[in-house]
Amino acid sequence: MLGNNLDNRFVKVKVVGVNTVGKEKLSGGLAALNCILEKNLPGVNYLAVDRNDIKNLDGCNTIHKLRLLDRADEQNLVQKLRGADMIFVVAEEVWENIKAVALAAHCAKKVGVPVIFIAGGNFEDAEDEIIFDALIKLPNKNFEFDSSKVVENFIEAVTLDGQPKIDVKIISETVAEGGAIIGYGERDGKNSVVKAAKAALEHAENSAENFKTAKKILFNVTAAKGNLSLEEAQKLSRLIKRRAPDAEISFGFSIDDWLVSKVKFLLIAASV
Repeated sequence: MLGNNLDNRFVKVKVVGVNTVGKEKLSGGLAALNCILEKNLPGVNYLAVDRNDIKNLDGCNTIHKLRLLDRADEQNLVQKLRGADMIFVVAEEVWENIKAVALAAHCAKKVGVPVIFIAGGNFEDAEDEIIFDALIKLPNKNFEFDSSKVVENFIEAVTLDGQPKIDVKIISETVAEGGAIIGYGERDGKNSVVKAAKAALEHAENSAENFKTAKKILFNVTAAKGNLSLEEAQKLSRLIKRRAPDAEISFGFSIDDWLVSKVKFLLIAASV
């Protein structure tokens, strides 16, 4: 379970935002890229994609903007995604541009690293169209902000100092068989650790009915030094165990003293 902090600091994450609205409008996927860019996260590259006119992408602040019109475009996207340790594909209202979303996810999958799909709005039956290793469902309200929070939590989990540490390889193993469920929570003040954990559990349970049958669960707590003890981590493990009794549970801890009393909780569950 212990990762190499030095190696973790050089983890490379690539985020693909997919446009899913009409001409010259900024969709949730592209707005999410703008929101994540503002955080200036280490080791993150950003790509905006669409199948229509490149003007659709003008509102996105990333340098890399691609159309997916033919096989050459798809090969170009795959090439730009190579070198990543983890890839996020972000799209809201996927049925508005299902072809572009599916192609972007398919290209990401070819790289051979975990592909985490962050979906907003109507996602019914889209699982049959889109390839991914782990799914995060978010509501339309504050989609871009919540998407940026998810990516930020993943980056912090693998790059910040802490003990034990989650290694990106552990995440890869957890989501390797596909269909992993992800939940996150963030709380401040009294009992923030437990409250953040319960928020992440609720998020995961609302995202997938099969959470309680998970076989493997990995969680990470990001907090100021001294805000989480091994005993508290074990209590959190028991809390999760009550929700998913058959799961093997592992955990990591990331130190961010700027959080003071705030706690961030990231949970990854796999049913296989």
